[in-house]
Amino acid sequence: MKKGTVVSLVTLTGEFVGKFEEETSTGIVLTKPRMLVHGEQGMGFAHGVCATGKADVESVSFYTGGIVLMTASNDDIEKAYIQATSGIVI
Repeated sequence: MKKGTVVSLVTLTGEFVGKFEEETSTGIVLTKPRMLVHGEQGMGFAHGVCATGKADVESVSFYTGGIVLMTASNDDIEKAYIQATSGIVI
């Protein structure tokens, strides 16, 4: 995966979207990660990766044991992610 690619990371605890930073022997690092949430209005992004953590963290390491898969995000998710993290509407 190319650095900076917007990816969807599925883990045992949920799905996350962020920019791929690196893959190491222990896991995957995403920058500007967001947890995917579902509500009455449909799907959206939380302001971070967990309910009790700080909002808008710069990067997070996801450890290999909890990762199910990683793939490039589809175009609609990528556009929504860019808007959510930068305010730029594409």
